[in-house]
Order: sequence, then C-alpha cells, then structure tokens
Amino acid sequence: MSNLEPLQDDDLPPEDEPQGDVSAVRAQLEARCAAAKIPIEETEGYEPDQQVVRVGMPSGRDRRWIYCWDYGDYQKLLSIPFEQLVFLQGLEAICNYSISTVEVGIRTLGAPSSRLLFSRLFKVAASDSPQPDQVPRLELPSPSSQGKTKLVLGTPSAELSTLVRGIRPRLSLSIVSEGINQHDKALELVKRASDALFFQIDLLHDIPLTLVRERRPVARRRRTARAETPPDVTFPSHEYDPAPVSLYWYGRSAIGMPLLQYLAFYQVIEYYFPTYSQADARRKLKAILKDPGFRGDRDADLGRLLSAIHVSRSGAFGDERSQLRATLLECIEPESFREFIASDPARSDFLSSKAKGLCEQKIPVANPTADLRGDVAERIYEIRCKIVHTKTDAKNSEFELLLPFSREAEQLAHDIELVQFVAQQVLISASTPFRA
Repeated sequence: MSNLEPLQDDDLPPEDEPQGDVSAVRAQLEARCAAAKIPIEETEGYEPDQQVVRVGMPSGRDRRWIYCWDYGDYQKLLSIPFEQLVFLQGLEAICNYSISTVEVGIRTLGAPSSRLLFSRLFKVAASDSPQPDQVPRLELPSPSSQGKTKLVLGTPSAELSTLVRGIRPRLSLSIVSEGINQHDKALELVKRASDALFFQIDLLHDIPLTLVRERRPVARRRRTARAETPPDVTFPSHEYDPAPVSLYWYGRSAIGMPLLQYLAFYQVIEYYFPTYSQADARRKLKAILKDPGFRGDRDADLGRLLSAIHVSRSGAFGDERSQLRATLLECIEPESFREFIASDPARSDFLSSKAKGLCEQKIPVANPTADLRGDVAERIYEIRCKIVHTKTDAKNSEFELLLPFSREAEQLAHDIELVQFVAQQVLISASTPFRA
C-alpha cells in the first residue's frame, strides 16, 4: 500500500447493508477497473485484519478514492458506468465527457429550509415537502439560437448519489454543453454558470445557494507537546481588552473559514499597533536626537524626524508593515517563536519553505542565531495583503488574490496556527491585573 489518504468518517463501513457473495462482486469490479485502467487496491480498515477495497477515480491530475466495505458498496458502484466518469477537483461534481455533461451537488447557505426552497424555486406548495425521488426538475435551456448549453436543477443522479462522500445533497445542478470535454474547461464552466444562476436566484427568491465542496482529509491539529503536565486552572490573574479578545474568539469560532479566521487573528494584533509602534518611534527619535551631527535648522535632519514619526490614520507610527514588526518586537521574545515553530515538525517544515501560490517569505528556523520576529512579521503581512487586496507594497510586487475554497486557502492551517500564537502573545503582553 502506498500514498494512502486517511479514512474519513464518511468512509466508515455502513450498517445493516444487504450481504451477498463479496468475492464475486469484487471480481466484477476488479475486471471493470482493469479494462478501464482505473487503479483498484486493498487497504486496511479500522478493525484488526479488516480489509477495504478502494477505487481511484480520475480527478483532474489527482485521484478521488471511492471505498467499498461490503456487498452493498460493490453493488452500488457496479450499477453505474463509473468508467465513463471523472471528478472535478475541489467539488462534489462528476463529468461524463461522452455525453458532454457535468453534474455538481448544491446546497443552501444559512437558514433557508428545503420547504422554502421548493416552494419558491419549484413552485411546490409550502405545506408539501417532496420526497427525494419527487423533486421536480427546472430546465433552463440557453435562449440564444447559437447556444447549445442547458442548465438543469433537480434530483441528483444515481451516479452522483453513489460517488459523493458524506451527506448526499438533495439537489444538483447539471450542465449539458458540447464544450464539456476537458477537466479545467468543465470546472471553469461550472463556476461561471453556477455563480450567474445562483446570484439570479438570490436576487429573485432571497435563497443563497452554493456548490458542495469536496470533503478532503483534514489534518487534525495536535496540541503542542509539553515537557510537563499543564498547571491546574486557577482564578484568573489578568484580564484582556474586550475588543481584541472578542476578535480572538471570533477567530476561534471561524472553523472551516480559513481566510476569515486568519484576518480575525490579524485584527487582534492590529488593535495594538498604535500602542507598540509609539515605543518603536520613541527609540528612533532618541537615536536621531542623540546624533552629534543632528541640527535642528537643517531640512534634511528635520526630514529624518518626520519620517520617524509618520502617523497613520489609526494613530500608529510608520507604515503597517513596520507597525506589525514593532508589535512583535515589543510583545514576543525571539526564542518563543523558535520553540513554537519547532514544536511541530510538519509546521516547521512548512513555514521554513516557500508555499507556492501562498507565500514567498520563509522563516529560517534552522538558523540558530536568526531573530525570527522580522521574518514572521513579513510572512504574516504578506498573507494578510493577499487576503484583503491584490496589490501590496511588499517587495514592490503584485500578488494574486487569495480566494476562498482555493487550494492555497486550504494550505493556511500552519499559518493560522502562527498568527493565532502571535495574537495570544500580544493579548498576554497587553493584559492588566484582574479586577475582582
């Protein structure tokens, strides 16, 4: 076995499924996979000596693994033409190039119920809640005489229902178009068509819809290893400013929304820019005024003073990058960063190397003499700029916008841990004795 992805909760064996001759249906599946040159392999299950078979369906340049635990799983997979299907990366979506069709699961965002969705979109009476096999179809052919594209909202097909992991969507969007013959083009068409259609539905019916994203293996965060047992919880000795600690809890609650989570922790740090940039500005002013060559009647020297005390709209001194650096220098000891990053080998490897499409700034953890605070500040600032806008004055270059649901956004886990650690340390540094 090689390159095995972790089993998800969705991949657990089903209960009370019909049983039959597993060896016979497995042989059928292996024969069909061999004929279509689709990889099929055996992997370990959760129980001792338990074996599970998985099929590697094409998904762009990767594979989407479909697990078969028992007779029922084999039967379901054998009942569909899986050899003709490919997945779209990042979505619970399948393509059949032979009939120029792509189908993707959809769901509502927020509060709208299925009853509200069916009554408004499909004109079903609000008192009725149709069964999955009774959901009507909404067919939307292109009105253009040249157009050969059709959009269909309705019940997911047997193919999509069989191959989707996790909770099966009640609705799907199908697109039929002669141009569906290649993965990237199909993915682009799905995003373009769904954005246009869903935005129209939101305007007309006040129902936000979204595509169902691929359930990818999530690396569970490990607690930092401690040499000693953590101390017992005691009555708090310090309290924290309400505004930044509220932002901190907002970041902790934004699980599954990496961009929002990152910005919330960044705003905790940003709250203290005016406080700690003043200390940095004072040091710079002292250094200039103590210079024996400084002359108060010389414009060049006065310019040096003005540059040192440049005040931003927030009342902080210097530009945002220098404010972030000053805050880290004031609140965190150099070795604290090294200990935190090195406590997790995966985190250390990731932060000390370039993350293509995410961040160019590396943190030189391997250099024992380096003060990591400057490098950490540059990395945090670079990612923050990619989230909030396309251009940044960092290195006088332009970065692509970091988008939700992108592969780059899914790589943010270790950087979120880093900016959360910084937010924690800044809150601790700025705390005051608890008023009982």
